Amino acid sequence: MTEIVQKIKSIQWQHYIFILLIAAIGVCSNGCKTTGKLSKKEQKAQIETAKKMLSEIINGTSSKSLETQLRTVNDIANRHYKDPEIDRMVEDARQVLKNAFAERDKQKQEQVDAARAELLDMLQNKDEKSADELEAELSKIKALNLGNKDINDLIAKVEQMIAGMRTHKTVPLKNQIENAFQGIADASKSGNSSQVMSLTRSTLQLFSSDDAPVLIIISREGPDYDKPTNIKLYLEFLRDQKASRNAVDSYMFDSEGKIKELDLIKK
Repeated sequence: MTEIVQKIKSIQWQHYIFILLIAAIGVCSNGCKTTGKLSKKEQKAQIETAKKMLSEIINGTSSKSLETQLRTVNDIANRHYKDPEIDRMVEDARQVLKNAFAERDKQKQEQVDAARAELLDMLQNKDEKSADELEAELSKIKALNLGNKDINDLIAKVEQMIAGMRTHKTVPLKNQIENAFQGIADASKSGNSSQVMSLTRSTLQLFSSDDAPVLIIISREGPDYDKPTNIKLYLEFLRDQKASRNAVDSYMFDSEGKIKELDLIKK
């Protein structure tokens, strides 16, 4: 009797297990439908969403960054909706973004060029601005965060100049050049060759190269210039003449803040 009861119970448990397996298979089947092929209704909804996002990009109403917009366009293109209108909109959106990136790069370059010009003017400091005034102007340029190596190098030079102005009175560049010219002439006249060489080396460091052109204005009418030379030859001329007869009229900087051209005028 006991054996019969146990067999009946065993059959009942097998029946329950079978029912649970069938139920599990049913759940799996329903779950697989959500990750498998999209229904026509779901695909239509995705296409409409894609068109909406592309329209915002094409019309310039998207609030997302250009990089994010480009990723959105590429993601839509990679879904291969096989919808002619989406294909056309993808191409239009890519062209819009291409133009937007080009415009942004153009504006960035204009900012870089303007910042470079301002920094070079600050290094020259023809208006003899105070350290505080220069620092205020420099802060505005730094706030742009241009991330350009040349600009960062010029910023460092202006910062160094401002620091020098705060610790001691800085001699304007015009006076530095004229003092160096006079020093070379005086040292040569007194026969101090070592001082001549030292002043020559330190003066050349202010220039972009030994071949930096030097123009001497004879008359402002025209204007009329003497035979052009370069800074190295001009310093040798000062050494040989043992006299400095020209004053600094103007100069131009290169992107590194070095003098690339010097104009002198007869005293």
